[in-house]
Amino acid sequence: MFKKILPILLLAVMSLYAVEEANIKKVMDAKVKKVLLVLKDTKLSQKQKDKKSLTVMDKIFDYHTMSQISLGKRWKSLSSTEKNQFARAFEKKIKRSYIDKLRLYNNQKVITKDLKKLKPNRISLEYRIIGRDDTYKVVYMFYKKRNSSQWYIYDVRLVGVSIIQTYRKQFSEFLKTKSFNQLLKSL
Repeated sequence: MFKKILPILLLAVMSLYAVEEANIKKVMDAKVKKVLLVLKDTKLSQKQKDKKSLTVMDKIFDYHTMSQISLGKRWKSLSSTEKNQFARAFEKKIKRSYIDKLRLYNNQKVITKDLKKLKPNRISLEYRIIGRDDTYKVVYMFYKKRNSSQWYIYDVRLVGVSIIQTYRKQFSEFLKTKSFNQLLKSL
């Protein structure tokens, strides 16, 4: 069930561009509402909903940082070209996954919970998704870029599980027996 709702929240917040700390909760809430309206719009085709949702998502997620974290120590050994190739492939993989799961949306209720400052450059924002049978916790992890007042999402935790750490484990296992180029092709 939680696989059905995660992408809804992920997509809902992604058109924010980077935001300033004081506006994170307000902007996130507005974007969640906007995407939920898109998903409920019966006049739109599924392809239109997908496109609008992806348009909403691009600017607040730092795909490059997400890519780097997901690859772990291996990142440092890559050339600039390989890093860029991986970041682009990883971004596409995440977006495809969101679209696939977004199509499972079925009118869950979304409630904003707490915004917490974890460190001077780290903030989390929690949402609860209430379905017919269960309630799920989704936590967006933000970081502030150096020498900037702007915050970006670098991870999402669903029911306590980090998406990026999950990919990191998968990629690490894959790279024990296969090459980086094979990993790129698999994405």
